[in-house]
Amino acid sequence: MSINQNLRQLRLDCGMTQEQVAAKIGLTRQALSSYESGRTRPDIEMLMRLCEVYGTDLDAILYGTSRTLKAVRRMKTCAAVLFILLTALTFVRSALLWGVNHTLAIPEGPMSPEKMAMFETRRRYIAVWEAMDGLLLAIALFGGLLLAALLIAGKCVVPLRQKLLYTAALAFGILLAAIPFAYTDPVYGPPNYLITPVLVIFRLLFILAAVLLSGPILKWNDSRRSRG
Repeated sequence: MSINQNLRQLRLDCGMTQEQVAAKIGLTRQALSSYESGRTRPDIEMLMRLCEVYGTDLDAILYGTSRTLKAVRRMKTCAAVLFILLTALTFVRSALLWGVNHTLAIPEGPMSPEKMAMFETRRRYIAVWEAMDGLLLAIALFGGLLLAALLIAGKCVVPLRQKLLYTAALAFGILLAAIPFAYTDPVYGPPNYLITPVLVIFRLLFILAAVLLSGPILKWNDSRRSRG
């Protein structure tokens, strides 16, 4: 993460708005926004004042060495790997089924040794396709849970808009990897291609909903402990 990204994440972790931080250090909100977007870079004096506001040191801003920023990097890496795995596996399973139905479709008529051999080959490929379905669902479940655990345990503050954009992009990528094959298959219909991707998306939406609900609950517990 760059300096501007570190500045933004540290502010979010402190639960402060740009207006609040700007008021504390005697800046305009636009100037702070310019720092966080990377359009301009603060001088060393301003960085030290920001360190005081965020309760951190200079290394945390320059190199992202704070525990929270490291947790954010781990969370983003997990999110990227999950995106790649789910979209790539959806594409491969869809391409496999589509290829089998185009090259190993059993012609009508009495069974012959050639047809029997083709049937056995087709059956083996279909078994691989079914196994990939199970793997896809498992990755969605455990990957989503791991992402949620990193988000909560690391106390990573991610804006709701970013969470929704990531989920929408992942859902779009998964569906896009399957739809072209689903509507050009000469043997199977779209449900054979789309049921598993839709289940994957619903699992991720369920986990996202749980994460969104956990935020207020954790804040409520923290406030109770602080009062106690």
